Amino acid sequence: MRAMARIGFSMKFIFCAAILIADRNFCTSAQADTTVIISDTKVYVVFPPDKHTDKNILVLPGWNFACEDICLKSDFCSQATNEGFVLVMPDMQKSVYASQVYPETRPDWLKYHTRRWITDTLIPYFQQNLKLFLPNQKNYLFGISTGGRGVALLACHDSTHLFRAGAALSGDFDQTLIPTDNLMKGFYGNYQQFSQRWEGYDNPARNAFLIRIPLYLAHGTQDNIVPYSQSEVFYHELKKYSSLPHQLHLIAGAKHDYVFWASQYSQILLFFNQH
Repeated sequence: MRAMARIGFSMKFIFCAAILIADRNFCTSAQADTTVIISDTKVYVVFPPDKHTDKNILVLPGWNFACEDICLKSDFCSQATNEGFVLVMPDMQKSVYASQVYPETRPDWLKYHTRRWITDTLIPYFQQNLKLFLPNQKNYLFGISTGGRGVALLACHDSTHLFRAGAALSGDFDQTLIPTDNLMKGFYGNYQQFSQRWEGYDNPARNAFLIRIPLYLAHGTQDNIVPYSQSEVFYHELKKYSSLPHQLHLIAGAKHDYVFWASQYSQILLFFNQH
């Protein structure tokens, strides 16, 4: 059951007038940066100077990253809004963007949202209340680290064809190649015992044939959190099944940090504007 959604104050302390309609509080004007609370989850929304844009980016954070991290620790938000994009950044906390939880999922992780919360609650809320992510708009996916995995999985299972393109930096795309990964074990259980969960619906590389949008992938060769082979393997799977203009950028010496991620922003925004 969905919790009542409400609009809160923006991080910049810009206020929206709120009215009560259909048992929901929502902004009469979505012209200022704001924080929306949906299902007790914070979603930070940043608007560009041009309020009449039709370009939206769903920004998926890495594992246990604050949703505003990318704005506070890099210039992505200023770059993207200057290019006319609306940014929607849900606080996914320790989600791995799984389709569901299991009896073997760690009890303290059961509270974190699955991917279906994004498709069944988050996006419909923005479509209905803020008129964002409508089918006739230019909608994109962007994620860092585990958020890149989220981008890939949403692209795999985008049955409504809502998104035009996606970008994933330093993502993990085939968990079977890292069977000791504690995040995957914590959600899916042990690989040897539950191999179908690891290899099936929630494995981006194994479902690359379903992807119908171009993806921009980049990874640092000195990443000591997620090996760059994850992006390399995923890219080769993508190219095996389609002629879409996917891109792979392996950056020599780059690590798993905002120094590397920020180096890719301008190319990602260019990629989005081309699609």
